[in-house]
Amino acid sequence: EVNDKAQCFVAAPPFDGDMQFFEACEIELGGAKVKGEICYGELLQQTLKTLPKHVRDKRERESRKRQKERNRPILIGNQKFVNVGALRGKVKEILNSRSDGEQLKPEGTDFKLIMALLEFHPKGSEKIQGTKGIKVAKSLQGDSRCFYMVKEGGTEEDVSVKKCIDVVELNPPYVKVEKKGKDEEEEKPAAEKATPSPPAVAAPAAAPASTGDGDAAAKAEEEKKEEGTEDKKEPTAS
Repeated sequence: EVNDKAQCFVAAPPFDGDMQFFEACEIELGGAKVKGEICYGELLQQTLKTLPKHVRDKRERESRKRQKERNRPILIGNQKFVNVGALRGKVKEILNSRSDGEQLKPEGTDFKLIMALLEFHPKGSEKIQGTKGIKVAKSLQGDSRCFYMVKEGGTEEDVSVKKCIDVVELNPPYVKVEKKGKDEEEEKPAAEKATPSPPAVAAPAAAPASTGDGDAAAKAEEEKKEEGTEDKKEPTAS
C-alpha cells in the first residue's frame, strides 16, 4: 500500500543480516531503481500501528527471542563483557573520562581494548597499520568526541569506533563455554557404583518365650480327664 507521500512500508520478522539486506535492497519501479531505507524512532512506531495486531505480536515475540539469544557474554581481546550493550557503555566511559588531547596509556587495559576493537573495523588492518598511540579529542565533524590514532610519523587519523561495535553486534565473538567430556561426567557415578555396600546382618531369631501359667493349666486339664475316667469305672450300688 502506497500512502499520500508516495511511500510504501514493508514489515518482516527479524533474521540474521536483516539490516544489511534492506539497506542494500533496490526495487525496480517503472524503469527506475528505488532504494529502501530502514525505519527508526517515531516513523517506525507509526508504521507498526498500521500492521494487524497478530503481526505486531509475532514481531515482538521474535524480537524478544532474538534479544535473549544475543544476551550472552562476548570477548574483545582478553576482556569479557556481559553483552554488546556493556561494551558500548565501556567505550563511552573511556571517552568521557579523558580530556581533549589526552592519550591512552599503552600498558593500560583501555588502550588494549580499543586496539582490539579496531580489528573489527571494516578497514581494520589498514587502519591499525603504523599506529603507536590512541588519543581522545573533538571530532572534525561536529561537537562530539572520538578516538584518534597516532601514527609513527606523528600524523593523526580519526576512527569511528561505532563502526567497530556495529560489526561486533552483527557477529558477536561469544565466550566459548567448554563442555565436560563424557568420561568426566561418568567418573563420579562409576566411583559411586564401585564402592561396595556394607553387608546386611541378619538379626537372631527370638527364642520362644515359655509361660509357667500355660504349663500348669495343661497339667490340671490332664488330671481332670483322668479323674473322669476313674468315675466311670466304679460299680453302681444294687
